[in-house]
Amino acid sequence: MPHRLALAVIIMLVFSISLARAQDAGLGEDAPPPLKVWLPAPLIADESGAAYQLLSEHTNIFSERTGIGAQFRIKEVGTVGGIMSTIRAGSDVAPGALPDLTLIRRRDFTPTQARQYFQSLETLFSSSLINELGSALSFGHIPLDDAIALYGLPYLFDALLAIYTPDAGELGNAPTFDDVLASGVSFHFPAARTNGLNQTTYLQYLSAGGSRQDEVVSTINEMALRMVLAFYQALVEAEQVTPDVLGIQSATAYLSDLTSRAEAPQLAIANASDYLSLLEQNPALQVASIPTAGGLGASALDGWLWVIVTPDLSRQSLAARFLEWMMEPVFHANLSLTLHHLPTQTAALTDSLPEAVDRQFFADLLASATLPLPEGEGGAASRLMQEALARVLQSEATAAAATREALAQFAAR
Repeated sequence: MPHRLALAVIIMLVFSISLARAQDAGLGEDAPPPLKVWLPAPLIADESGAAYQLLSEHTNIFSERTGIGAQFRIKEVGTVGGIMSTIRAGSDVAPGALPDLTLIRRRDFTPTQARQYFQSLETLFSSSLINELGSALSFGHIPLDDAIALYGLPYLFDALLAIYTPDAGELGNAPTFDDVLASGVSFHFPAARTNGLNQTTYLQYLSAGGSRQDEVVSTINEMALRMVLAFYQALVEAEQVTPDVLGIQSATAYLSDLTSRAEAPQLAIANASDYLSLLEQNPALQVASIPTAGGLGASALDGWLWVIVTPDLSRQSLAARFLEWMMEPVFHANLSLTLHHLPTQTAALTDSLPEAVDRQFFADLLASATLPLPEGEGGAASRLMQEALARVLQSEATAAAATREALAQFAAR
């Protein structure tokens, strides 16, 4: 009997130690079902890529330490069956098929969609992470009735900038309108906008003294508009820009011109991710902020945010722990470098850039960047300024005349 009793005590002791270890690892009596995580195909196209492998390795360490698994699924963006399309369709009829969390584009992060389909992230994260993100948190804020709230965790930044070829001369990091005209570069920018003012001209207008209210242009500043339109009139007269830019939706339409042997030097408005990708093919390309009247830094932020979809509070807590792990600075920097994006954490920025890149330029670029004019902002002021730009680019009106017409139409609305 004493021998059996001693054996039973040993078995119970071993069981107790194993249970304690499981609880310490976050398993408890039963491991929670793995987190369902959706990844956007434009960023991570397939499971064989370097970014997916980095993500998987980092997640495996997290799972080993916490007992919280994660299942990734790559989904398209902006199409039927894509991330937001599926979330909207499944929120009522098939909530169980939706992810616990997903990475989405900033343009899909509208206040209406955030309130309807995502969960508030307030109080979910450590104070150290909140402090580290600092002003970057505004990228994930939405307005509520009497305050603002965090509904998206900013993860990857992209920012509008200018890329120019080596034969463009010494334009520097912050070219003025006069610098661009003197260089003789062919100027490319995505001027198309179906409902409002294109982002490049919008930033130049703000830099010239124009104003906005809550990300909306509600008035027209005569001097600022005329100054910007005069720049485009001079470009047209010098044959440095063509009306074709009015049909260009994105920089992909002309990025190949930067790596081909063109007759004239090139300057193109693109994203930071475009520049970082092109550097692998052509390390001689130069980078600058968008040309403005006074050479002041101007940029618009774009990028990606993590959002939590599940309404289950316990799953939200697990998702928050996973996201804290995704924000580990060394991993965040390595993933950003692989994806040719900029991390939202300043502590990760330096290590996220290729060796030959001017790190201070990108720090300054992010510091001066503003939120873009919303895609659906079709107010009269921005629409009339876009129409004025089109008339100048098509040589239908001078900058002064186009400005007067815009102001007259705005006053008569």
